[in-house]
Amino acid sequence: MATAYAALVSLMHLLKRMLHPCKQWISFDREQIISLDNMVCSLVDLLEDLSNRRRSGKFVTEELKNQIADAGHEAEDIIESYVADAYRVLNSAVDDSDSIEVEIRKTEFLTDIKRVAETMHLIKIEIEKKKMDVEKGDHQRINSSPEEVLSRRAPSSDKLDVMVGFEDHLDQMMRRLATTESKLQIIPIVGMAGIGKTTLAKNLYENRFTVETFHSRAWVSVSQAYTVREILLALLYDIQILSKGKKKEFNEKMSEKNDEELGEQLYKSLFGRRYLIVLDDIWSTKPWDEVKRFFPDNCNGSRIMITTRLANIANCFGSDNSHELEFLDEDESWNLFCEKIFPGESYPLELKEIGKRIATSCRGLPLSIVVIGGLLAKSSNTREYWEYVAENLNSLIYSGDDDYCLKLLSLSYNDLPIHLKPCFLYMAMFPEDCEIKISRLIKLWVAEGFLKPIKDKSLEDVAMVYLKDLIDRNLVLVSGIGRTGKMQNCIIHDVLRDLCLKEGRKENFLCVTRVYSLDNFPQGIESKRRLAIHQSTSEPTFSPQVLDALKSASNVRSLVCDSEWISPRLVPSLNLLRVLDVVDKYSPEEITKLSSPRYLAFRPDLTGCNLNPEIISSMFVHWNVQTFKTEDFDVIVSVPPQIWEMTELRHLEFRMIRLPDPPPESHNFYMLVNLYTLLYVYNFRCTEEVVKRVPNLRKLQILYNDDDDEPSGVEWSYYCLNNLVRLHKLESLSLAMGEKVCVTDNIAFPDSLKRLSLQGCGLPWSDIKVVVGSLPQLQVLFLYHNAFQGPRWDATDGEFVRLKYLEIHNIDLMHWTAEKTNFPMLEKLVLVCPELEEIPFGLAEIPTLRIILLRRWKPSVITSARAILEERDNLGYEGPYIFYYNEQEDWVFIEINEDSVVKF
Repeated sequence: MATAYAALVSLMHLLKRMLHPCKQWISFDREQIISLDNMVCSLVDLLEDLSNRRRSGKFVTEELKNQIADAGHEAEDIIESYVADAYRVLNSAVDDSDSIEVEIRKTEFLTDIKRVAETMHLIKIEIEKKKMDVEKGDHQRINSSPEEVLSRRAPSSDKLDVMVGFEDHLDQMMRRLATTESKLQIIPIVGMAGIGKTTLAKNLYENRFTVETFHSRAWVSVSQAYTVREILLALLYDIQILSKGKKKEFNEKMSEKNDEELGEQLYKSLFGRRYLIVLDDIWSTKPWDEVKRFFPDNCNGSRIMITTRLANIANCFGSDNSHELEFLDEDESWNLFCEKIFPGESYPLELKEIGKRIATSCRGLPLSIVVIGGLLAKSSNTREYWEYVAENLNSLIYSGDDDYCLKLLSLSYNDLPIHLKPCFLYMAMFPEDCEIKISRLIKLWVAEGFLKPIKDKSLEDVAMVYLKDLIDRNLVLVSGIGRTGKMQNCIIHDVLRDLCLKEGRKENFLCVTRVYSLDNFPQGIESKRRLAIHQSTSEPTFSPQVLDALKSASNVRSLVCDSEWISPRLVPSLNLLRVLDVVDKYSPEEITKLSSPRYLAFRPDLTGCNLNPEIISSMFVHWNVQTFKTEDFDVIVSVPPQIWEMTELRHLEFRMIRLPDPPPESHNFYMLVNLYTLLYVYNFRCTEEVVKRVPNLRKLQILYNDDDDEPSGVEWSYYCLNNLVRLHKLESLSLAMGEKVCVTDNIAFPDSLKRLSLQGCGLPWSDIKVVVGSLPQLQVLFLYHNAFQGPRWDATDGEFVRLKYLEIHNIDLMHWTAEKTNFPMLEKLVLVCPELEEIPFGLAEIPTLRIILLRRWKPSVITSARAILEERDNLGYEGPYIFYYNEQEDWVFIEINEDSVVKF
């Protein structure tokens, strides 16, 4: 239901925007839109409710899901087309014939909306009927017989899975099971699907030491569709059978008991005994909460192991207790690969190179290695076949008769709350093995419209909540951390990306293809809403087949293309695009043809373009734009006054833009409450009017320089930088001054700043505490050329209480004194100061200091660095790691006694 849900939530956002007071220039029947909005909200609630019921899938048919998605998409297209036309009329001269056309369009719009609303009403009635069926089913009590729960017992122990690469994990867990701690302990094993949680637990469960140490052992596979009765019966079966082996008698006795009686029986069976319980594949804390009272703490070293894919579930049992599994390294992957294909045999030399390539391509995921290894073990060992396997690895992982790998991973997808499913499926829009910039991902999610609002949170904050949830579920991996420890990049494992592709195609959520072929979509891409086209090193240019298909792809609303050579032209069929995220060049004229874009990221093609004001203005005459990103304009772009009417704008990222002053308040007054990013602004005037209109600005980058277009003889006060302090939500600020510009008036920054970059300000070091050091939230500080001037900086107490990262570049600083109290939380220091005599010795006492990087240094600086290392060693502190850049352009790692070259 991800596509249907995404369509409805996106429509819900659009209707809310139409009803906003600032959209009074749109002529429509307000009551009609309110009625449709209420209906859409109730449909969203119904889908959420149904998705939370495990058996809802059998009631909500594929046909009904498609009807919901189609109705949502049609309504959204109708509204956006009408509003875009109305906005163009608003921003152009209108004659009598245009007025008549406007009235005709309004009549058509009202008729179309009425028709769509009636369709949705019928859909709502049908869904409510399905909901009643589900509720009726929920009230039917299903008593599981003992025979039905045997599948939840421990896997067969006739042949334990190979534990290659898990030796350390096995050893660590054995020690935890054998510890002298007498109290009952719960030990969660956490990791993504297929990483070996159950395999590790099974080897521990069947280990000879475990068998001899624990009087009673029991295993139950909880999974998603569980009942308390099934859990209790499975545990009792293991305990009873192991002690008595009387299966028939057990079945008869247990079938007569209710759940509470079964729990009491379990408690009595475990009381006074040292036991090991395994609860495999837990998806929430609910099953544990329902059965935990039946596990007595006998204070005799009993243990309960839990396996889960969800880090947040494991954390409920205490993060210190969790045992997290990670991917295998290349050697471990190779060893497991060999053991699965040639157990106990020598490996054929002629297959070693290709075999290592296949093992490495599995990306350290044991399940992938086991599945592909099982396939090769049954095949003919010819190099030709193995080359075929290497080229078709991911599809072959799913080629087993029972699609075991896919079914296993699909459990993670099926368990997702419906609001997370569109976010997860969207990960397939990025190329395989692509490291995804989180800021870009979040902007795309917001533009797609499928994020349901959370009270008192921006949509960007909602997106981060959703992303962290996917990370906690081990479906997305963090691959890059910023200077303050904040997540910067993420990645998705190849096998999970294939799951996204498979589910995304099944639900008609997206289409991902290559520039040279549509082989994956022989039926065409005409009906697809989201299209990703990825480049190929062997076929860099678009094939005629793909280009011809795009000419008829009138339903495409999102286009993501990473081709560096050529992107598809914006043919008329693509004029309804909402999301355009490409790396190739597009002319401003092409962009103006889009009717209702939300997200624009491209490189400008200025060939033969004189950037006349009309073209530039028309680029901004889009009522619905949220993100406008094009950083390769080689000229300063003068933004038209319409910018102050773009109430949906969230992120404006140009290489250099000049903002006009807002119109007077007597004119139409719009607050850009959604605007969070603004960069780079040339000679920015931070007037009171501007501050009022951008109250939630989070990131701002400014450059000041002498300019012939500026009024002659202006004072520094003309730019009103003292008003920056009134931007109370600002977290990141970059302020750069040109060679001939110097700050002469007072300058102040808001307390909300976490990241600050200064260049060319020419402030005296004596001002640093008041201007910068006193900022209570500041964590990252860059001081570039002439940010502060003077040969001496004497740091004082009370400065930089939260600063973690400090970088000083090309400043005429010679003498710097500082103590640990001046930078109590500093972690990383980067110095490019050719005149500096030495690093402050007092920094040696900062316990958090981890890294110092030095470039363009005096020999005395290296001597002071070594003195800091010696003092840290005496104090018992670890690190910091100190590197300097030598004349051969190698990083040299400084040690107390001798240095060593490190190649980066």
